[in-house]
Amino acid sequence: AFLVRGDDRIGAWSGCVFTPAPFVSFAESSPWHLYGGPVGVAPEDLLDAVACWESCSRRDRACALSLTLPPGDFAASHGVLTEIGFALTEPKHTHVLDLPSDADTLWSGYKGSVRTDVRKATGAGVTVRPVHGDAEIGAFYAVYRATMDRFGSVSKPRSMVADLARSSIATLFMAERAGIPVAGLLLLVFGKVATVWMAASEPAERRHAPNHLLYHTALTWAMERGYERADFGASPPENTGLVKFKESFGATRADFGTLTKTIAPLRSALWRASEPTLRRVYRSLQGVRG
Repeated sequence: AFLVRGDDRIGAWSGCVFTPAPFVSFAESSPWHLYGGPVGVAPEDLLDAVACWESCSRRDRACALSLTLPPGDFAASHGVLTEIGFALTEPKHTHVLDLPSDADTLWSGYKGSVRTDVRKATGAGVTVRPVHGDAEIGAFYAVYRATMDRFGSVSKPRSMVADLARSSIATLFMAERAGIPVAGLLLLVFGKVATVWMAASEPAERRHAPNHLLYHTALTWAMERGYERADFGASPPENTGLVKFKESFGATRADFGTLTKTIAPLRSALWRASEPTLRRVYRSLQGVRG
């Protein structure tokens, strides 16, 4: 939605409404750890933009507002948002890499182990290409579902993943060996930033290092198209192996988080109490649907 003061547009607002159950809805700047909220809004207009969003959310009977800002904006706005009733509910961190303008600089910024593993993957016959067809998207989703099941996590809906993979804001990269899909990565793009949003691989194929070639290909693709920064996505703090993997490409840690303001405490508390059970039910239904 556009933000207007008088006859002038002062920016835009990216947001969505999450309704996980009939009795509860949440106004979110963006789902699934993605950044959202104010777009092109001057710092001095932030509070007015948030007030407008809150007014609309109250009208729609949302239980709470959740705002996830990119690292730079988060650091600059955390304090002022806390003063108007927001609290940090989900501290997170990502890893970011400022993309150079040439392939040699990108390549030399990797650790030696990454360069070795990219060569290893190539030598093992692993290839990576962007894909858009239904069959390839389905093959990626099967690898992704298996990965999420191993971690006991809820998978994102297949139809949504397919729609994104065919859209202008995303590119799906597939790694194959001997013609068989072994890993995949969904890259989202906005402005000058390319964000790794989903990545999955077959455990039995990791000895051939497909993930290293997959990330190298995606980073090169983004650099060649003029994107200035790669965001490797939020990392669970306890997953030190994943953090080490991202940092091996030259990416550095950047802290951010979700700031939340509760509007309806009772309904919010009811959702928090019922959420674990509803998530288990949803995972069970996913298993039945296959």
